[in-house]
Amino acid sequence: MIKGQSMKRLLLAAAAVFALLAAGAVSSTAHATTAIASPAPPGVQVSRMAYQPGARLPATQLPQLTPVNGTLASKNWSGYVDVACGTCALRFVATSFTLPSLNCANSPAGSYASFWAGLDGVGDSTVEQIGTEAACSAGTASYAAWYEMYPAAPVYFTGISPGDAISMSVYYNAGTNRWQLVLTDLTTGGNISAAQPCPSGSACRNSSAEVIAEAPSASTAGAVLPLADFGQAGFEGIAVTSRSGLHGSMTSTNLWTTDAIDMVGSTGHALTSRSPAYGGQAFTETWQAAQ
Repeated sequence: MIKGQSMKRLLLAAAAVFALLAAGAVSSTAHATTAIASPAPPGVQVSRMAYQPGARLPATQLPQLTPVNGTLASKNWSGYVDVACGTCALRFVATSFTLPSLNCANSPAGSYASFWAGLDGVGDSTVEQIGTEAACSAGTASYAAWYEMYPAAPVYFTGISPGDAISMSVYYNAGTNRWQLVLTDLTTGGNISAAQPCPSGSACRNSSAEVIAEAPSASTAGAVLPLADFGQAGFEGIAVTSRSGLHGSMTSTNLWTTDAIDMVGSTGHALTSRSPAYGGQAFTETWQAAQ
């Protein structure tokens, strides 16, 4: 992503890249096992997926959260966040979901939908995250997996398809001072496992944990892109662990406070409908509007 580009040029470039990736992204399991496009980056192990080193696609933008009726409103995030107490930290977050199929006939060209789990991102300037991203280009959907040590650029892989059961987790290893980001396609056996340091010049504090549906942005500080019609996505098996070893989920404890986040458009209308967090371990996101 290059700052200063016009939105039109950026969207056209992103659409072109995703069009090239689409064939691999929706390929069969047999094809995915042999479609290793390039050696994985340092600290990354990949199985039954293909690393895409040339992909330059939308990235996370940190949310601007506004309290509204007991929840937090954001223009690009929806889901749940655990915010650690001032002297606390979180070291692990995990969840699983079934990758939904995009309805590109009901989505603007250049629209996207991301689903991820991560640490940090609320009240700080970093996010250590892993998940999936889907896009609509010329009426065709494409799908990719990725991890991101924000503010560093996301790293993309093809080899996942709608309907696949996906698990994802982020774990901070204090012994190595690395974040272990793992995504597994439980349907195909595909896997990404990345051990990554905090980006140079950044402070990764592990001060929050999130499970999020996101409308990505045109650049790390750019406009939010339209949210593609993903129908419904259901997260389950949510687990969170503190630095001290307290196990929990998206339910407040004496070490963290849980907040709900709603994604809203420019006029305050809902872009998704978020369910309660059942037992703190499961919730659904339902698409409502693109922007």
